[in-house]
Amino acid sequence: MANPALIDRRLQKITSAGDTGPRMSHGGVAKALGIFTAFLFAGGYFGWREGEAGQITSGTNSLMLGCIIAALVLSFVIIAKPRLARDIGALYAVVEGFAIGIISAIYNAQYHGIVVEAMGCTVGVALCVWFLYGTGLIKVTAKVTRVITMSVIGALAFYVVAILSNLLGGPNLDGSGGVLGIGISLVLAVIAASTFLLDFDRIDKMIASNADATYNWYGAFGLVISMVWLYLEILSILGRLRGGRIR
Repeated sequence: MANPALIDRRLQKITSAGDTGPRMSHGGVAKALGIFTAFLFAGGYFGWREGEAGQITSGTNSLMLGCIIAALVLSFVIIAKPRLARDIGALYAVVEGFAIGIISAIYNAQYHGIVVEAMGCTVGVALCVWFLYGTGLIKVTAKVTRVITMSVIGALAFYVVAILSNLLGGPNLDGSGGVLGIGISLVLAVIAASTFLLDFDRIDKMIASNADATYNWYGAFGLVISMVWLYLEILSILGRLRGGRIR
């Protein structure tokens, strides 16, 4: 899932909220991100146990789809009401983590050790993007923002078309495990990684505008979405490189 959480049209409303009390800070965002990550892993643990047999039964599939839908609904609620990130963000992380745990267990059952590799790559890529942004080697200009935003929209459109094609018995648009499939996943992973640039930039803008401390949770929520998307794409790439994509 792409990251719609920190979109520009909401920035003015967010940063103008609350003139008194504690303010948003990098430390506050980091703390909230740590808490959300803990809940993500907690959900992932139970999802892993559900999928560790390496097979998707009808019951497991229903649980996974139910969690994906629940996470999607919760994310839209938080996007509509950013202050709710503090109250229901943990629930979002748990249900999202549960679905990811099932997917990860199934991948790991076929390709042992792939999950650890994917997690390490995800953290490594996120830190590299943070370094490039923090040192100013990559500046988030208006042009860069437009390019990344259009890329995210294109990625979302691709996901929707690919899912519909699969459901309707149409052609496989993701290229399976071949060179085309690996190339598509690499492009999607680059787009997912680039969303961290927008997250970091907009968090900095909210902090500079003295946003209320409540938005620490909203900033962390956006980072979680980017992290999850990047992880899933890296997991897909590693799976394709080892022989195919898990379905």
